[in-house]
Amino acid sequence: MASSDNLAPRDAKIISLILRSVGIEECEPKVILQFLEVAYKYFIEAVEDAILYAEHAGRSTPNGADIKLAIQTKVGKYFVPPPPRQFMLEISSRINAKPLVILETSNLIRIPGEKTSLLELYYATIRKDETRKRKK
Repeated sequence: MASSDNLAPRDAKIISLILRSVGIEECEPKVILQFLEVAYKYFIEAVEDAILYAEHAGRSTPNGADIKLAIQTKVGKYFVPPPPRQFMLEISSRINAKPLVILETSNLIRIPGEKTSLLELYYATIRKDETRKRKK
């Protein structure tokens, strides 16, 4: 979804438009390629299955029912629905019922203080012109 959209294939532009329609304005080009790969693989497998179903029924070309059946068989493989909310609530209540383990402080690895580590919030940056002066 960069300035190279004009050079992208038609399918990549369509995926870019779909992403924009759901609120994703920018992404890495690899994201669009991954979506393309999934779409092509899904489409090819569905068409191949539809052809097999048509041959099994004694037809030379698949019809709408064959394609519909092929898509229905692929839905469970590619698009897994999330578990029901009630199921997740039961599992989370079981897990959250257990108290957290209190660790002994004597056995822990201690990290350096904030002033002597990179964890300090306040730090100074060096400008590019200062780094050039230091290199010379």
